[in-house]
Amino acid sequence: MPRTAFQVAAPQEPASNEDPFNFLRPRGGDSSYGFGEDDDAPPSAQPQPLRRRAAANQSRGRSTNSEFQPGAIVRVKMKNFVTYEEAEFYLGPNLNMIIGPNGTGKSSLVCAICLGLGFPPSVLGRATTFSEFVKHGHEEAEIEIELQRKPEDPENYVVGLCIRAENNSRQFSIGGRKVSHKDVQQLMHSLRIQVDNLCQFLPQDRVAEFAGLTPAELLEKTLHATAPEEMIDQQKQLKELFKAQKETRDQGESARTELRKLQARQQVLEADVQRLRERDQIQKKINDLSKLMPLVKYWDARRKYKEANNIRKEAERKLKRLELSVAPALEAVNKKQKYFLRMKEVVKHHQHRLQEADKSANEALEDVEKADTAVKNFSRQLEAEDKKMITKKEELRKVRQKISQLEEKYKQPPRPFNAEDFNLRIREKRHELREKDEEVAEANDEYQKFKASYTTANADLSKAKADLQSLESKEGQALKQLWRLNSDVARVWEWLKDNQKEFSQEVFGPPFLTCSVKDPRYSDLIQAVLQQDDFFCFTTQNTRDLKRLNHQIYKELKVSAAVRASERPLSSYQPPIPREQLAEMGFDGYILDFLEGPEPVLAMLCANRNIHASLVSVKDITDDQAEQARQNPRIGQFVVGRRCYRTTRRPDLGPSAVSTRVTVVQKGRYWTDQPVDEGEKAGVQRRINELEQQLAEFETQTKAAFSKLKQLRIERGDIDKAIEEIEAKKRELQEETTQWQSLPTQIENEKVNLERVKRALADCRDRKESIQRDIEQATLNRAKAVLKHHAKLSALRQAWHDLLEARLISLEAESEFAALDAKNAEIKKRLEEERETLREAREAAAKAKEVASNLLEEVKRVMSEGNQEDLGRRAEGVTIEQLENAIEAERTKLEVIQASNPAALEEYQAYEQRIQNMTKTLATQEQRLTELTQQIKDIMSEWEPRLDELVGRINDAFSYNFEQISCAGEVSVYKDEDFDKWAIDIKVRFRPGETLQRLDQHRQSGGERAVSTIFYLMALQSMAQAPFRVVDEINQGMDPRNERMVHERMVEVACREHTSQYLLITPKLLSGLRYDERMRVHTIVSGEHVDERGTELMNFGKFADIQKRLMRRS
Repeated sequence: MPRTAFQVAAPQEPASNEDPFNFLRPRGGDSSYGFGEDDDAPPSAQPQPLRRRAAANQSRGRSTNSEFQPGAIVRVKMKNFVTYEEAEFYLGPNLNMIIGPNGTGKSSLVCAICLGLGFPPSVLGRATTFSEFVKHGHEEAEIEIELQRKPEDPENYVVGLCIRAENNSRQFSIGGRKVSHKDVQQLMHSLRIQVDNLCQFLPQDRVAEFAGLTPAELLEKTLHATAPEEMIDQQKQLKELFKAQKETRDQGESARTELRKLQARQQVLEADVQRLRERDQIQKKINDLSKLMPLVKYWDARRKYKEANNIRKEAERKLKRLELSVAPALEAVNKKQKYFLRMKEVVKHHQHRLQEADKSANEALEDVEKADTAVKNFSRQLEAEDKKMITKKEELRKVRQKISQLEEKYKQPPRPFNAEDFNLRIREKRHELREKDEEVAEANDEYQKFKASYTTANADLSKAKADLQSLESKEGQALKQLWRLNSDVARVWEWLKDNQKEFSQEVFGPPFLTCSVKDPRYSDLIQAVLQQDDFFCFTTQNTRDLKRLNHQIYKELKVSAAVRASERPLSSYQPPIPREQLAEMGFDGYILDFLEGPEPVLAMLCANRNIHASLVSVKDITDDQAEQARQNPRIGQFVVGRRCYRTTRRPDLGPSAVSTRVTVVQKGRYWTDQPVDEGEKAGVQRRINELEQQLAEFETQTKAAFSKLKQLRIERGDIDKAIEEIEAKKRELQEETTQWQSLPTQIENEKVNLERVKRALADCRDRKESIQRDIEQATLNRAKAVLKHHAKLSALRQAWHDLLEARLISLEAESEFAALDAKNAEIKKRLEEERETLREAREAAAKAKEVASNLLEEVKRVMSEGNQEDLGRRAEGVTIEQLENAIEAERTKLEVIQASNPAALEEYQAYEQRIQNMTKTLATQEQRLTELTQQIKDIMSEWEPRLDELVGRINDAFSYNFEQISCAGEVSVYKDEDFDKWAIDIKVRFRPGETLQRLDQHRQSGGERAVSTIFYLMALQSMAQAPFRVVDEINQGMDPRNERMVHERMVEVACREHTSQYLLITPKLLSGLRYDERMRVHTIVSGEHVDERGTELMNFGKFADIQKRLMRRS
């Protein structure tokens, strides 16, 4: 468990070899131990470094050493953060080297700096949530970072961060006061701290990302790390101006193109526009003629109205003269008609009287029927009451009989019954039963114990026999070996054999069990190609079964075992080279040819280890044959003799980029035949003999115990039966006594019931008398209703007689009227004809008047819109036909002049408006483009020379660094018309005779990229605007020569005066490296065995002191 950090500062190399520790100034995690150059100095003489450390401990936010640049890290404290339980680092103002073994928490310090200064986890390239940085088992993590103050500020900046794992939240503070994340960001911006800039902050997981930066991104990162704020602002302005210039130029070009298109489209429309204008003139003339039509139609309608009105007047005069001449003849007919109509009314009156009489007779008949129904209902009620009386009399007889029977029973007392005696006998028997139950339980426990012992001994015997049998079979030996090698896999295999039915397809066990080598000579060679997981993984034939088995392994069995899915058939894995050609190449075949096992398992090994494409030979082959196989792109690995060849190809570096790793074939651990262990076999046999003897003893004991248990259960059943017989006898006597005691109550109840039946019988007689009276009254009402109905029938007959008489008189009047009316038919006909003529004349006059009135409104509207005198003059003497002919002639002309595009005129005018607007827009854009070009020129004239100077200084330092290691490097600015493509161009050369090549992820090796990256960062050191710089494990992948040279240059550059702070994290260092008095080395010691007292027990000062004393003694 990490507890603290130990620091050692080394100012210079030793002057001689007498005391290699003389130059050291060890620094522990506290001031408990320490020494100066003289280890005999008194304890009170505290060395200078420890006094500075004590001052640092007391500062905590106050002013510190002025060697620190504003914003540099003075101190970092962590609590419950990642691997640290609690640790505190005191950094130097120049180069700080943090070293320690892998996993001790070096990179955790980088994470603390990043998160503690308000930057996101994505900058680290690691975890994405803050809660993942809280130490396991704790709820909160705390970070405290002290930054060097600005000259105008009184105290250092102490930035704190508290991360809560429960809700993935964080809380910042500055100087102990809670602040927002935005406040921390503003402080970082004011101090030029750019943790998200790879030129300043290069964590371990983003080293490769630095090499992957595009040249344009590298230019921006470099400027943010080295250039003044003014240059960065100018670059931003230039980007915006160039972008605006490009957009304006593109918009202008688009506008000019659009203008040309609009002008061309407008020109195409000119012919159609001319035709449309001619059509407009004709249409205008048609409209003028159409305005005359209402006036001409009105004058015509007015004339027709006058003619129709004259005809109406003449028809009225003729009808009046005819009516006067025929009046005497029609008067007699009218009188006879009036008499006839009066008689018709009389008939109707008598018909109404007949209907009323019929209705009254029907109502009287209904009253008769109702009275008859009432008589019948009362008769039925009387019959029902008679039946009830008979029933009640029978019930009365039965009650009296039951009372007599109960009284007879009561005279005979029951048999004697003593409940206490019966209870005593039952308790005694139950006591015997409990005692017998205890005996049965004891006997059953004894029987179950012997039975369990017998079952266990039998199972152990079966297992021992199975073990003996497995010792004599290869499968048993392999399974036993599997338990020794990997017990988790063995447990899963045992479960799988019993649960194959839970899977949709067969699941196969590990190749260690299911596969074997056909020829033992190839066993070691085949095992050299496979890895340990390949021997112990399970194989499913689909993804669903894979998930099911993984769930069982990790969630249910809680063990660890690999599972792989093999969904492709074995036949789909074809050899890259025909087998008949392998002999010419010196190979015996493919590894697949010498393995046997289930096809899905072999297909899995093909998919994961390419055994179908891996060549094998028990004999060595020639170098030419090996080279031939190595150069074949379809062969990834081959094993010959006792050597295994693995080939790696880099297609991105060309066909010649091929590397081969050769390893010696070791003795295989698996698929070996081992002799049976006779000692183990004899021990198993002895165990079988012992178990068989025990099994016989347990069988005898079990049978005896079962016989005893059976007898006890029979005796218990006899006792139980005796208890049931006593209880049955008790219930019989008890019921007999209870029934006799309840007889007086039953007799009393039956007497009450007797009185109730007597009362019911009396009520029945009363109801019969009442119903008899109702029958007499209903009979009387029926007689009255019959008499009333007879009277109504007499009135109905009289009404019918009166109606017949009125109908006869009406028929005589109708006949006389018809005779007179026939004589005057011709007169009526003439009158009707004249009346019809008058009606038609009136309708014609009214219609003509309506037409004229409607046209008058239209004429008024037309006259109000134009010159009344002109319209009247033009319409005078013109007929409707003449006007219609003139309009039709103009419409014919209109049809002759056709326009292909009816909307051409509107489109022409719209294009005209758009052309005017586009011309104005072009003028505005040209003016805007001129202004932008001038602004770019003004800013570029100042910014570009400063950029050239800045990159030139970087190039000088970069080239110098490469010259020190006998290589070459160059940094320049790539300039393009597109300002977004301006970039840093880095070229390097690591071997003599080569030309400078651009630095990227493909041309150089990992070590060469690492050297180039650190040299570029060192070249920025003297110009760095950032207060500190962090590089994590940049020396990984470097060879010792490059690492030593890089370290030499780093110390030289980073330990100069007035440079920014530098943090270098590495898990390893070479011996004999250069040191400078301005650098500080921090060695991290962490782990579960670190004592809580920290440097009291583990102090590098004490270690160095002990080593010095040992060297003096020698």
